[in-house]
Amino acid sequence: MRLNFVFLPVAIALALSACQTAKTGSINAGAQGPSSQSDRLIKLADDIDARGESDTAIALYQRAATMPDAKAGAFVKAGDAYMRAGYPADAAKAYQAALAKAPNDGRAMLGLGSAMIEAGDIDAGMRALAQAAPLVNTSAAYNRLGVAQTFAGQTAEAQTTFAQALKLAPGDLDVETNMALAAALEDNSAAALPLVEKIAAAPNAQLHQKRNVVMVYGLLGQPDQVKASPPIGLTTKEVATLLARARAIRSKGSTQAKAKALGSILS
Repeated sequence: MRLNFVFLPVAIALALSACQTAKTGSINAGAQGPSSQSDRLIKLADDIDARGESDTAIALYQRAATMPDAKAGAFVKAGDAYMRAGYPADAAKAYQAALAKAPNDGRAMLGLGSAMIEAGDIDAGMRALAQAAPLVNTSAAYNRLGVAQTFAGQTAEAQTTFAQALKLAPGDLDVETNMALAAALEDNSAAALPLVEKIAAAPNAQLHQKRNVVMVYGLLGQPDQVKASPPIGLTTKEVATLLARARAIRSKGSTQAKAKALGSILS
């Protein structure tokens, strides 16, 4: 399952870019250039990866991780590259190798959780994300955890997690959208409507966020709200398709069944 969901937003987000990592090394070290063979290979791999040559970059990250002077960050870099290339199983092995060197490395734990979820092991992935989020302590980390909880049908927990993400990034429209969808899955209009009304009125709302607004209204059984004032930028056909999907999901009955149905079409 990808982290780039329509409601997360589509085109990942997660943000969710699938993996966000902190820069390695100190500011002074960066100014002086890489100090070890592993660091030099990582810098070269970063440059190549930025040009879109992912296969070559992965090979270099792997090489960097085998160096005697390699730190946990080298394995994290390799894992991130595997995730971007769509190889979650290989990414998980790289993150596990990082954790063998540094058991409390939050970035490695966060990456491992994401890789496990994408590979289909949602329970194990959520455990890793739950441990990683407070260590990394970023909005993106809590957002990933909230998404996993949402897809598992743990919508109440997800809303609490998204609230923590918003404390770290107040007003983040993607997180607010995720929070609204989690609330809508359990038919909690009191929590969902204020959020989507805010998002719909935001001058900087993007198309994927507007699609999410349509989904929320559909999940709440209020399609007329959208039909009366469709979001600017979405075609009539697109709005109709989103509402039809939302109607099908709403018919599933239980929150867990609706969450599973949402995940199947957005993953």
